[in-house]
Amino acid sequence: MKILYVHGFGSHFDPTHSKIKILGELGTVVGVDVEYCKGFEHSYNIVFDAVLAQEVDLIIGTSMGGYIAAHVGAKTGTPFVALNPATIPSVNLQKWVGNFTDFSGNDHCLTDAVVEGYPEITTDGWGLVIVESGDEIINASDTVAMLENNFQVVKLNGGGHRFVHMELALPIIREFYSRANTSYGSCDL
Repeated sequence: MKILYVHGFGSHFDPTHSKIKILGELGTVVGVDVEYCKGFEHSYNIVFDAVLAQEVDLIIGTSMGGYIAAHVGAKTGTPFVALNPATIPSVNLQKWVGNFTDFSGNDHCLTDAVVEGYPEITTDGWGLVIVESGDEIINASDTVAMLENNFQVVKLNGGGHRFVHMELALPIIREFYSRANTSYGSCDL
């Protein structure tokens, strides 16, 4: 199985990160760097193009990465896993408007127009949403209420916004992919 991992806002793809290494137990993990300050269309196109070019079987993303994974998965028919996804970026990104330095020390500028251009998370496609109750940025209970009628939603105790329970999530993701693959074809796991 080939997995495309989509990082969150203010981050980058790091193949040496513990999340990526754990996901590697499921298959080959590839990634892209997304500059969310360039807006929805730009971010969407980076991930959409990667899914097609790399023949991805599963998209997994955290925060804004989970949000974009949902949109691209819905459009391409690719199963996706959204970990602590941003659900309403026009609200979730407000505190970052202006000039800021990301987690890697790079300077960025996020405008109100870019933030307002992000639609809500989609409720289409074949998705799994996993949230951690300790998410200090996006209320996990609100995410569950918003998405539980459209996707399989699992709420894990504790954790934080950057999603720390990847090892607990692994069997849930494996089972989800097996069910998704039953609908779309043979299973690689």
